[in-house]
Amino acid sequence: MRPSHDNQFCSTWGNYHFKTFDGDYFQLPFTCNYVFASQCKGSYENFNIQLRRQEINGVVTIKKVTMRLEGVIVELADNAIKVNEKLATLPFSQAGISIKKTQSYVKIEAKLGLVIMWNQQDSFWVELDAKFKNETCGLCGDFNGVPIYDEFIQAGYFLIPEEYGTAWKVDGTTEKLQFKYVMYSDPQNRAVLCERLLSGPAFLSCQNLIDTDSFIRACVQDQCNCNSSSNSCLCSTISEYSRQCAHAGGTPGQWKTPELCGKTCPSNMEYKECGSPCTDTCSNPQRSQMCEDHCVDGCFCPSGTVFDDITQSGCVAVDQCSCLHNRKPYKPGESHSNACQKCTCTNGQWSCMEMDCPGICSIRGGSHFSTYDGKTFTFHGDCNFVLSKVKVNYMEIRPFVLGDLVKCEKSDTSSCLTAVTLLLPQQKVTLQ
Repeated sequence: MRPSHDNQFCSTWGNYHFKTFDGDYFQLPFTCNYVFASQCKGSYENFNIQLRRQEINGVVTIKKVTMRLEGVIVELADNAIKVNEKLATLPFSQAGISIKKTQSYVKIEAKLGLVIMWNQQDSFWVELDAKFKNETCGLCGDFNGVPIYDEFIQAGYFLIPEEYGTAWKVDGTTEKLQFKYVMYSDPQNRAVLCERLLSGPAFLSCQNLIDTDSFIRACVQDQCNCNSSSNSCLCSTISEYSRQCAHAGGTPGQWKTPELCGKTCPSNMEYKECGSPCTDTCSNPQRSQMCEDHCVDGCFCPSGTVFDDITQSGCVAVDQCSCLHNRKPYKPGESHSNACQKCTCTNGQWSCMEMDCPGICSIRGGSHFSTYDGKTFTFHGDCNFVLSKVKVNYMEIRPFVLGDLVKCEKSDTSSCLTAVTLLLPQQKVTLQ
């Protein structure tokens, strides 16, 4: 597993919450377009990431993310992904950028030293290489390793989040800021609920890894600004706490229930709070054993099964895996064969048996060769050539068939086969 990079990522989630590279937590309840993170202090701007939220019927989601990664423009919006204004087909790999999608996340990696995770709803992460320290700006901060300075304390003056955010607002000054005032009601009881969840048994491995108090405050803010009588408003913050715990090396347990932030999964998959992002499949049933990434939440196959990526039929036991040959799926036990081999689909892999079969080598037109293995090539010669050899014993291989190739009488560029000699054990036979 990769080591924790807890101090190298910035995230935003849920009800306008943010965590900077340096560990500051704040809430900026606006739907403006902001510079989320940018390399603005280096000699060259390798990346610039802008983000805009939207709020529909009280539900806050990420409306659009626009990224410039070493000159390549990547856009995330409406569950669509564009690269240089063209819809990208996933998995995508080009110009030092790879994009792939799992059940729960879109992951973008850039060779410049950047990893992005987007859950296609309200959560967005950026993780940077340490080489970018002291070179960034935007809502994610300057990445100098010191909380508050120089984000919320500048020239001895303490900035509130609204003031801090104004500096990184990209939209024109004509846009009217729509501030969402937080209406605190019964904060004490709400704090008890948030503390009970975040300090519960599901997160025992997280307590010394994550700033739990900051998440309790964020959870209370979500509850106090909630239009619902249920506890649904706290789901995004508790989910983010779980994600950050896993990223820091913890192993969060199941805390969601059908009544509290419940999740459903397609087919016969099941929801896990901490599962391998490297899915075991029929094509690669041991992929998770080689995985170095931190665990993530999402839909996974039950223990003892893998995902059938051949027929896309959900989770199956390995012995029920399909196989693929020439783009055609084969069910377990089905076979395909040729003159020399018969292959049977077993546990998602082809089990092949060699069969006795003739091997044919041929020469056509004096220059067009076809080997025993069916490979073809053209060769023009003017000499006596060894066409085939035979193994006499484990130490000796002798010529078996010779061929005389000469220039054809009526062509200076073509070769003609004028004689074939068979070197038999007791005699030599020449055919002319």
